[in-house]
Amino acid sequence: MVIGNINDFSERDFSYSKNLCKVFAFIKEHDLLSLPLGKTVIDGDEVYVNRQEYVGKKFEDAKIEGHDKYLDLQLVLKGVEGMGYVDKRKPGLVATPYDAVKDRTNYEGELDGIINLSDNFFALVYPNDLHKPCIKVNDEKIQKAVFKIKIDF
Repeated sequence: MVIGNINDFSERDFSYSKNLCKVFAFIKEHDLLSLPLGKTVIDGDEVYVNRQEYVGKKFEDAKIEGHDKYLDLQLVLKGVEGMGYVDKRKPGLVATPYDAVKDRTNYEGELDGIINLSDNFFALVYPNDLHKPCIKVNDEKIQKAVFKIKIDF
């Protein structure tokens, strides 16, 4: 998992993946807060973004999830949310069956930790990085962009 401020990164930091480069070019060229809520296609099923607005969930209502075919780049545009994380290889995790349509498996188990993501901070989540996004930190609405990036490396 890579965590950082989006302003500290560019395409050259992820040159091993043409799809990741497309995401960083898109971020540089667009005002993400002005994107409509919902899905915006960037490059077919290779790269797209889900623009979201919500109040975070109670810790127990948020789900641990993992993806096999896509990376997630979860970028908080405004607000603060907690994101739990755990290594997929950690013993004791219990998985639900993989949903190929949603490219998602949900898990139950103990987290390794929780971080708070605020304005312009992102988490780039790889297949072994299970994550529990959308954890409520306060009652303010969260503005977020979740990029789905087909693995091409």
